[in-house]
Amino acid sequence: EVTFDRVGGLDGHLEQLKEMILFPLIYPEVFDKFKITPPRGVLFHGPPGTGKTLVARALANECSRGDRRVAFFMRKGADCLSKWVGESERQLRMLFDQAYSMRPSIIFFDEIDGLAPVRSTRQDQIHSSIVSTLLALMDGLDSRGEVVVIGATNRVDAIDPALRRPGRFDREFHFALPCHQARLTILEIHTRDWVPPPGRPFLSELSARCTGYCGADLKALCAEAALAALRRSFPQIYASKEKLQLDIDAVRILPEDYERAMRKIVPAAQRCAATPARPLSLTVRPLLCAQVERALAHLRTSFATGLRKSPIAMVTDGSHTDDGSVF
Repeated sequence: EVTFDRVGGLDGHLEQLKEMILFPLIYPEVFDKFKITPPRGVLFHGPPGTGKTLVARALANECSRGDRRVAFFMRKGADCLSKWVGESERQLRMLFDQAYSMRPSIIFFDEIDGLAPVRSTRQDQIHSSIVSTLLALMDGLDSRGEVVVIGATNRVDAIDPALRRPGRFDREFHFALPCHQARLTILEIHTRDWVPPPGRPFLSELSARCTGYCGADLKALCAEAALAALRRSFPQIYASKEKLQLDIDAVRILPEDYERAMRKIVPAAQRCAATPARPLSLTVRPLLCAQVERALAHLRTSFATGLRKSPIAMVTDGSHTDDGSVF
């Protein structure tokens, strides 16, 4: 079971989700007394591997702790589609009816851009009918926050704009690539059960080198480092066809194992195109630092940037500005 303790680098998102979703589901009488209408829908968007689905699963588990039980319905974008005319709309209505009958409940649409894309004249009538049905169902949620709809997408521009107005998806959360501190927290989460766990200074140095890595990349990096340590400690298992008796406690993951893992793992953001979060190489950085500082000094005299630390440091370590964008 995934809980908030297994989510790193998204503390701000988790606190807001508790206020918006968790509290209305657990304490609906408080919102009724003060006539507060909680959000009916929340939209998660951002690059792949940044924790959108993970946060939704953790939220469902947190809501079901103790004696309280919250039903969680998860659908992929294409799960509700059918080749039969009208069947997709019927499945959506059945889903919302079941969620309402089992309230409090959460409906999570992963890859919602596949279910509710932008309607256009060139699009077939089937998708337009599905989008219209989803809009009508979300407008009919009047259960004081006891049924919450969460959508997740990697392409927020591909979602029909009508879904993003207040009353449907009231709030939007951008899941950006993690900064240095967030990467450090994620690495600590994935290695805290190891014996012995890596030291914090080493993980901090590793985090600085992992600029541009998303949470899924960091998880894959830790798994690959563990496999590299296994290959180094017990090379005979690759030559044997039978199961061998291994002393697992003797396996120690060394810095060289992380080096091998980093040579194998290519960050998801760098596989398709260059990413602005990619750090400058050690040979290029000294050549550009002075020019970038002069250019930014001119910009700061004309525009309020709101930067809290050195722009060069933000470029090199992949930090984010206050609005969540990578500088």
